[in-house]
Amino acid sequence: MINITTNQLAEILAKDSTINLYDLRTPIEFASGHIPDSHNLPFEELKYFNDPKNETYYFICRSGDLSYYACQTLKSKGYKHLININDGILNWKGKIQSLT
Repeated sequence: MINITTNQLAEILAKDSTINLYDLRTPIEFASGHIPDSHNLPFEELKYFNDPKNETYYFICRSGDLSYYACQTLKSKGYKHLININDGILNWKGKIQSLT
């Protein structure tokens, strides 16, 4: 697992907006504002995550705590390329997309 900041995530997204970015907040929180092209995967549904283990996955939550725990959980299931955005959506200064 690698920890990065939202500033580093912004640099990565500027080069490639097709990364596997998962937002672990609730559907209501996600709908109120999220990073464009991110996917909502509420933390409670992490147990159903079964994407290929050889891909790289980025996880973000509100403040970085749940995304850290999610990466630890998936690491124990054999996932190797996990990126935790450790300062969460609260520190995201880039574009926000809303579903409402």
